[in-house]
Amino acid sequence: MLRWADLTPLQQQQFGNGCGPAWLPNWLTVFLFGWFFDASCRRHDFGYTRGGSRSDRKAVDLGFYHAMLRDAAFYANESTFIEYSLRAMAWGFYCLVRGFGWLRFSYGPYKTRAQLLGIEAVG
Repeated sequence: MLRWADLTPLQQQQFGNGCGPAWLPNWLTVFLFGWFFDASCRRHDFGYTRGGSRSDRKAVDLGFYHAMLRDAAFYANESTFIEYSLRAMAWGFYCLVRGFGWLRFSYGPYKTRAQLLGIEAVG
């Protein structure tokens, strides 16, 4: 099973669409919340694309929430208001992915490295 840590930093940076649904324009997601949760969102996209079971999805969502809380804590020195605003946003994102993520999660066997990275088989 391919893990997030197995990807190169460039592959991690380019994986998925970042925060928000695919239909939302990228400039808007970056402006609203992508600038501080982008890496957490891309890791979450990876987990959803990789697939698995209902328990895998729950673990991916919980990991997403904890990653966003770490991102929020990073801003604790800047302002308590910013930190708590980000924590509230993290909770909102978590609730949204728990409520509606079943629509996008790839239930079934784990995807191969080639499938995850969109690499076509040669030969």
